[in-house]
Amino acid sequence: MPLKDRRSDYSWPETRLSQPRLVADKKSYSVSETIRTNMSFKITGGLREAFHPDIWTVAWEDFDKVLLLRLKTALSTQRGIRPRKLAENKKQVRRASFYWSRDPDLPYRIWAMIVPEDGGPPEIPRSVEDAKSKMLDVEKEFQIPASTLGPGSHKLVADVKVKWGRRSFIEKGEVSSKSKPLVVQIG
Repeated sequence: MPLKDRRSDYSWPETRLSQPRLVADKKSYSVSETIRTNMSFKITGGLREAFHPDIWTVAWEDFDKVLLLRLKTALSTQRGIRPRKLAENKKQVRRASFYWSRDPDLPYRIWAMIVPEDGGPPEIPRSVEDAKSKMLDVEKEFQIPASTLGPGSHKLVADVKVKWGRRSFIEKGEVSSKSKPLVVQIG
C-alpha cells in the first residue's frame, strides 16, 4: 500500500535565509595576526513552520523519520569583479531524527533529536522553540591569517547555501544568501 502524499495538504510560505551577518572580533589587524569572523543566519519561512511536533507525528507515522540540511558556507573577499574565496566549509549535514519519546518531561509523544554537523553528540531539545533554534539557526566561525590578504582595507563577505530533500511534509528546496560586506583594516 503506497504512502499518502501529504505535501498537498500543507501550504507553507517560501523558505528564506534571514539575518545573514558577518562579524569580526576587531576592526584592524596586523599582518601577523589571525582574523576571526563569526557568521550567523536563521532559516525562516516554510521550513521553520514545518518543523513542528504535529508535523513530526504525521511524518513519523508515514515512516519519514529524518530531515537533513546540507550547509555550505564560505568567506570571500571582494576585490575587482570576482570574489576570492578565503575559507570554505564545503558540505556539512545537520540532521533531525524523529523518534517515539518516553520522557515524561517532553510535551509531545514524537520528538526530534538534533545531530550537529560537526560530529558532536546528539542533542535533545527541551521545547519546540529550542528544537527550531538548534536545527535552523546556524553559527560558523572562520579564522584566516591576515597575511593572506596583505596590508590595506579589505571587504569580507559570507556566502551561505542551504539544501534539503523532499519529505512527506515539504518539497525539496534550496536557499542562498550573502551577508553585507565587513570592512577590515590590515596594517
